[in-house]
Amino acid sequence: KAPTLESAADTIERSFRAAGEGTVAVNCKLLDFARANVNSGFDHVKDLAAARSPLRVMRLQMEYWHDCLETFASQAQELRALSVELVANANEPIRQQLRRRVKSTAA
Repeated sequence: KAPTLESAADTIERSFRAAGEGTVAVNCKLLDFARANVNSGFDHVKDLAAARSPLRVMRLQMEYWHDCLETFASQAQELRALSVELVANANEPIRQQLRRRVKSTAA
């Protein structure tokens, strides 16, 4: 039985729905990252304001940027994993439809 226009439209709708849900999750994660990064920056400024020597300022700067690089790397990994999941979930309805099509053609 050939897939109907209705089943194709349903497949596309399910794919778009999954992509939309994944996009919301990615956007929420990006907002969490932004919030954490801004708070980290404010905390750093407070630490700098309390520093009593130029040497302490330099150490704080080095520690801050070291921590930032680690945080950014971790955030990039989280975002990549979430993006991979988004694409997989959005493509799953299409994969299922193709499997059904191949199975029905083979039968």
